[in-house]
Parts: sequence; C-alpha cells; structure tokens
Amino acid sequence: MSADELETRIAAIRESGDLTSLLLTLEERARPLLERLPPMPTVKALLSTDGGVCPDDGTALRFDPWNANEHQCPTCGKRYTGERHLRAWARLQHLWLAERAAELATVAVASLDESLSERAGARAREILRWYAERYTEFPNVDNVLGPSRLFFSTYLESIFITNYMAAAVLLREGGAMDEATAKLVGRLADEAAAVIGEFDEGYSNRQTWNSAVRTAIAVWFEDAELAQRAIEGPTGILAHWLEGLGDDGMWYEGENYH
Repeated sequence: MSADELETRIAAIRESGDLTSLLLTLEERARPLLERLPPMPTVKALLSTDGGVCPDDGTALRFDPWNANEHQCPTCGKRYTGERHLRAWARLQHLWLAERAAELATVAVASLDESLSERAGARAREILRWYAERYTEFPNVDNVLGPSRLFFSTYLESIFITNYMAAAVLLREGGAMDEATAKLVGRLADEAAAVIGEFDEGYSNRQTWNSAVRTAIAVWFEDAELAQRAIEGPTGILAHWLEGLGDDGMWYEGENYH
C-alpha cells in the first residue's frame, strides 16, 4: 500500500460509520499494549507432545499473552511451568505480537487521537526493533516443516513475517517510521527472505504463505525480481490460483486433506 493509497483508505474510514467503529475497536485493543510491553518470547517455539498440554487430562493449556511463566489448564485449573510449556507458549506469543504490531501500526496512521497515534506508533516500532535486533539469534534448528528461526515450520515463520512487514509498511507509508528502525526491519526482512526461500513446498497451502511473505518483502525492498518469482514463479501465487483449484472450486491436497 503506497502513501497515496493509504491516504485514500483513511479518508474512506473517516466517511464510514462502520469503518470508524472498527478503528475504535482497534484503538481499544491497543490500549493495554500502550500501558506496558507484553512479555517478549526469547525462545524459539518447539513442537512437542507434552508442551502446552495438561499432563493430567491432556487439555491444551490456556494461552495468556501477559504471562510467560505460568500456564493454566482450563479444565482442572492447575498451573504449570517449565521449558516445554514456555516454548509451546512462544509459538502463540510470536504470532500474537506480530498481529498486535500490525494493529498498532494501523492505529498509528489512522487514529484521529494524536496522542494515541504517537504512542501506538512508538510501541509498534519498539516491537519491530526488538525482533529485528534478535532475529538471527534464534536458532534455525528443531524444525518439522522447513527452516525457521522463531517457529518449527517455514509457513508459521511466513505468517509471522507477513504481519511484521504489514506493520512496517503501514508505518513507513504513513510517515511514522524512523530511518534507524527501517534499516533494522530491512535487515530482518533480508534474512527472513533467505530462510523462507530455502523451502519450496510446491502445490501446498503452506506455500501460499511463503509466496505471500516473499511478495511483502519484495514490496519493502522494491525488488521486482523477487516479486516476480513470488507471484509468477512455478509455485508462486498465480500458479496456485491456476493449478491449485479444481473445477469444483476446492483445493485438493492429498488423500485426506482438502
């Protein structure tokens, strides 16, 4: 989204009661993050049989983005700690933070409340910088489906980076991005493109995420070659549209998954 397109969209929000209401909802959701920074996960997510589940009844532990240390079972009420549960929590926390960064960036560029806009932009940039400064410190190990630094699969990395880049582009095009943060974002994006580009999953639904994030990174760098590969390549976005859907409009993927 260019600066001109963003201005047009903001004007549309101002003229629509429904869109204004949605923006106010985002503003309310942003307020807790403006009061304090949520726990930032310093560990890579791990897929395990025992992490994130109650050892007594097998129930998935409740996800609390504000508590990294204790993880409660919604069935029996017991609380658990330990590295396995922490790394299961980290999967959801990484994704949650990227989504919040995108919402904060939206508030930063669209809110009529100048003070709220400035604070939201500052927090969004803080989250972007935090990840950019540490991204290469997360180990590219313990993977299940392709290379990844924050997760255990490439497509989860792609989902995270897509939201991350959405936040960065909104801030940049809305005039709320400083040069130092932009350089850090570029460094993370460059590394992420290399990691994600290593793993082509063919005609898989997961590959659509990989192509989407490479397109987002191409937009950030104004890299026409990368954009062409992600969009028009053999397993790019257009190929998935043309070859991935059957005559019935369904996406078919294997004997038991479509």
